[in-house]
Amino acid sequence: MSEKLTRLQRAIASWQLDGVLLTRRDNIAWLTEGASFYVVERAETGVASLLITQDKVLLIAPENEMPRILAEEPLPFACETLSYPWFQSSFHVLPQGQFGSDTPQNAMSDIQQAMIALRQGLNANEQQRFKALGRETAQIVEGVARQLKPGKTEWQVEADIVAACLTRGIRPMCTLVAADERIAAFKHPVPTQKKLQRQMLITLGAERHGLHVSLTRLVHLGEPERALRQRLNALCQIHADMLCATQPGHSWSALFRTIEDAYQRHGHVDAWRDHHQGGPAGYGCRDEIVTPETHGNVGNNSAVAWNPTLHGVKSEDTFLLTAEGCEALTRSGEWPMIKVKRGERTLYFPDWLVLPASA
Repeated sequence: MSEKLTRLQRAIASWQLDGVLLTRRDNIAWLTEGASFYVVERAETGVASLLITQDKVLLIAPENEMPRILAEEPLPFACETLSYPWFQSSFHVLPQGQFGSDTPQNAMSDIQQAMIALRQGLNANEQQRFKALGRETAQIVEGVARQLKPGKTEWQVEADIVAACLTRGIRPMCTLVAADERIAAFKHPVPTQKKLQRQMLITLGAERHGLHVSLTRLVHLGEPERALRQRLNALCQIHADMLCATQPGHSWSALFRTIEDAYQRHGHVDAWRDHHQGGPAGYGCRDEIVTPETHGNVGNNSAVAWNPTLHGVKSEDTFLLTAEGCEALTRSGEWPMIKVKRGERTLYFPDWLVLPASA
């Protein structure tokens, strides 16, 4: 029996439930360390569910899905199976009782927020998988970025990233690309057919075996204007303040006040209002977007992906938080960096990559 299953079963007892029905991909991936039961790529829910009770686990799936799941999906604990015809509902086979569900279901209590809290804390195996995913996604984004030339469209950049991800078993869950004025115009620039002239922003949110990382890189053809360099330097100072304040045990609400103070301290008083700042990551691109009203504390052995922004620039990477400090996951070691000192700590953040102005 896995440690996670034991943890969940103890939680079920504390919630005074007979069991819980898990159908969301993030929760299933967390519990099984990699299964997802998906068919439709971007769906939040899979085609099968796990019903966990105090003494057993039931794998519930349509008859046409069950064979592949049993043959190919990781299940690190013993499961009984319940199947039903594809043209019927799973409710025909569910037992009677007081159950919770991570998706809205009649007569079942909503446990999704409780599941997010339960998922905090990455074991040694997850941390190693996270590090490999972070390194590979950085290599993909930075490799595509180094090949940029004037006239390349945002769609072409997206296609290059997606192809490189899929060959490594990585799912590109969020690919944002902005050329030139679209960087400052839109906080979530979905790729278009716009052609690159001078500068480009590339953001990738990627998933493999349930774990998610996020990163952003900035490219300039020819030397950036002084104002752009100064703005990115100021943003890295803000990002450094955010990371230094992200300590296990600190409350998310107090941490948000630190974020507000950081923007003010570096001369951009209300810029935090222009876009969300990110938050804890892991089995979600963001398990939560941190706001002044976010409950709970920063967890040890957890991940965080902050994404502070200023006009025309963005700083984003995924970090692992442990008792020893924070470790950048989405780094290849081959990108120009901005060095920021905080006492005895030295932090590094991605700078503009400057490429030749003409092909």
